[in-house]
Amino acid sequence: MLPVNHARLASTDFGRQAHFGGFFILGRRVNTPRKAPAKPATTLDEQIALLRRRGMTIVDEDRARHYLGHINYYRLRGYWMGYEQPDGVGEHPFRPGTTFEAVIDLYDFDRRLRLEINDVIERFEVSLRTHWAYVLGHRDGPIAHRNATLFNASHPDLLRRVETLYNDRKEVFLRHYLDRDEEPPIWALCEALSLGDLSKWLRSLKHHPDRQAIADAYGLHERPFGSFVEHLAYIRNVCAHHARLWNRRLVVAALALPKKPSELVAQLQHDPAQARRLYNALTVLAWLMRIISPRSTWRERMRMLIAERPDLWEDMGFPQGWQNFDLWREGTP
Repeated sequence: MLPVNHARLASTDFGRQAHFGGFFILGRRVNTPRKAPAKPATTLDEQIALLRRRGMTIVDEDRARHYLGHINYYRLRGYWMGYEQPDGVGEHPFRPGTTFEAVIDLYDFDRRLRLEINDVIERFEVSLRTHWAYVLGHRDGPIAHRNATLFNASHPDLLRRVETLYNDRKEVFLRHYLDRDEEPPIWALCEALSLGDLSKWLRSLKHHPDRQAIADAYGLHERPFGSFVEHLAYIRNVCAHHARLWNRRLVVAALALPKKPSELVAQLQHDPAQARRLYNALTVLAWLMRIISPRSTWRERMRMLIAERPDLWEDMGFPQGWQNFDLWREGTP
């Protein structure tokens, strides 16, 4: 299998964050025309011809046409850039031996990876909603989320988000209370919150004992736990937008490494060059899944999926011997 040029692929940014405000996007009025791109739209046959001209081997043209017809050329570009070699003139030729099948295999691996990650993050999100509502509901009653003394200065913004959820009235369980002019209790509200919302509510909690009571459910200290939640919310968004994940440098909402429990710490990647790769997030998810759903086969499925592509381990941040770590060892409960 032809190796992927990881540095070439990881260093490419396919989209900059845009900040929206009023009628401006990135400082420009939305009705201000921009210069049209010089390149015209291309047909599927022209796309195939271009890939061949750049040196990609395409054995089954009908198969390639099918994939390009259902997966945008620009989207697949994120997966074949690792097979390109610099030429200094912008032609982006492929290294000898590059095949369309290899690109599709990498694309499919990343898709399956996102699906598996989505599965476990969904379970964690449901679990976190439950513990957040349980701890605060018992701490301060059914509308603890309205008690400003429990939260920091971000509390008004969080309540505005809650009011937006109420005004949308999309959830039957919220309408049940709102139609009677009652504030939904925290154990109902929590079911309308996303993982990103929960991350902000956790960060807003003013008192250490409240944050720690929630983190205790997962055997973690509250400070790195808050970082974990923010980090996983970011990964969840990447998955939800079907974006390339396998070799992404997770510099947004970077994961804070815990100092304990030692059992988890020993299995994390501490090398600064690798710590922001996907391995640490997967290991944290494996830790959480063992607590939330100890009979789940998720860890085994993920281990088998990763084992399919040893050529990708380094760029995903996997250390040597990762298969022997307790969370990833075959047959370990």
